[in-house]
Amino acid sequence: MNAHSAHWFILVLVNIPVYLAIGKLIFKDWGSFLESVRLWCSADWWHSLGKQWREDRKGTSELPLFILLCVLLVVVEHLMFGKTAVVKPAAQLTGVL
Repeated sequence: MNAHSAHWFILVLVNIPVYLAIGKLIFKDWGSFLESVRLWCSADWWHSLGKQWREDRKGTSELPLFILLCVLLVVVEHLMFGKTAVVKPAAQLTGVL
C-alpha cells in the first residue's frame, strides 16, 4: 500500500465516530437507518422509491444524504491535509505503509 492509499484509509478510519454522529443526527435511531437501507435495497427499488418519494420525501432522501456527507467529509479533509508532508509519516506510524 502506498502513502496515498494509506492516507485515504486513515481518513476513513479516523472518521468512524464522525460517521456515527452524522448518522445519529440524520436517522435518530438504528431502526430508521435499517428501514432506509431496506427501502434502497429492495428488489423493486425503483418503483418503491418512486412511491415512497411521493409519500415521504425526507425519509427517502436520508440514506443518500448520509452517504454524501460521509464522502464529502473525507474528500474535504483530504483537500485540507493531503498535500502536507504528514501523510507518509502518519501511514508509517500506523503500520499501513
